[in-house]
Amino acid sequence: MLEGFNQHADGVEVDIRLTADKEIICHHDKNALRTTGTDRLIREMTLDEVSLLECGSWFGEAWRGEKVPELTKILSILPKGKEIFIEVKTNEVIVPYLIEDIYHQNIDIDKITIISFFPEVIRSVKKHNPKLKCNLLIAFDYKRIEVNEILDSVLSIDANGVGAQNHDRLNEELIGSLKEIGKSTHVWTVDSNKEAERYLKLGINSITTNKPLFLRKHLKLLQLT
Repeated sequence: MLEGFNQHADGVEVDIRLTADKEIICHHDKNALRTTGTDRLIREMTLDEVSLLECGSWFGEAWRGEKVPELTKILSILPKGKEIFIEVKTNEVIVPYLIEDIYHQNIDIDKITIISFFPEVIRSVKKHNPKLKCNLLIAFDYKRIEVNEILDSVLSIDANGVGAQNHDRLNEELIGSLKEIGKSTHVWTVDSNKEAERYLKLGINSITTNKPLFLRKHLKLLQLT
């Protein structure tokens, strides 16, 4: 798995950032150092400068020579019917350029979900196009967030659901409360059969994993038994 990409059971997730010349590229970190060896911030580099970077060898020799892709490239090769989750790693400044990139591709917007830790990003996306699905990301390790607080946040920004950290506090109460107000619940990152089974029983809508084929096979077998 290259930097900037994760797998959902039935789709793909990409992390996006904005370059200095307002182009959107897929990269998790704000700095290119860890994946490319170049100690520069993505937001201070042009697309031409980013395109010169090599980002595969940090992951393994088989990936040497890989480049940091543009979002438009990913959207253009997305298989028909495949879902894509686009995580916005920056503030709402990126949103108009994101909307433009989406509009320029022949892709069903029902297959796109924008996800972000920043409520203002989701609020801005909804202002541009209320039909685009958006999920608010929640990390339980950094702050104790009560169920009512999560529900209020989701409703206030008109989010379609929540993408939550794989955590004990992602429980039946939270998933049920979101379902009651018509919102979906998604979890990241689940790599074990036991955890996947638990979330399936709780009624989770999707799972982000590093082992998509492994979990998909296990869950399909579970549903047949």
